[in-house]
Amino acid sequence: MPKVTQEHLDARRAQILDGARHAFARYGYDGATVARLEEATGLSRGAIFHYFDGKKNLFSAVAADINRHYIELIATEGLAEALREIANEDPEFLAVLIETESRLRHDEDFVRRMEAQWEEARPALAEWFQHQVETGVFRSDIDWPNLARFATMVTNGLALRIAGGDETDVETVVQLLEDALRPR
Repeated sequence: MPKVTQEHLDARRAQILDGARHAFARYGYDGATVARLEEATGLSRGAIFHYFDGKKNLFSAVAADINRHYIELIATEGLAEALREIANEDPEFLAVLIETESRLRHDEDFVRRMEAQWEEARPALAEWFQHQVETGVFRSDIDWPNLARFATMVTNGLALRIAGGDETDVETVVQLLEDALRPR
């Protein structure tokens, strides 16, 4: 039996996540049936669920992957770039973010799965916000966790507006957020 390389395993996992992201975006969590996931990934249910232990695990991996992407973007390019990218996202894709937030409110098992997956990404975001405060880029009269929560609220609000089809001038949102975070 031929040995499969780690590179092949990683590529297959990425293929599944990408296809699943499209299925969840188009049909929502409940509408993304196994048949639709198979169609979107181009793989059989056996192949999909070899990598992910059930649909909920797959959805939480997609959500964590999206979250990880935006945390990395913020840590490397800043909040403005993250907001600009969200403003240019497909509204259907943003629906995955909204469904993630809803599931975090109503599904304790999903919360546990997400917490476990987010642990590796959170330190980078915390470090980035702390650095912005320490270097005087962000205000220091409010502690950085509250600044991060505020920025997350603005980011999620922008995603909600874009997903709803609202025309939004992202540069105005960026300016308002930067003004709010700027030292007094």
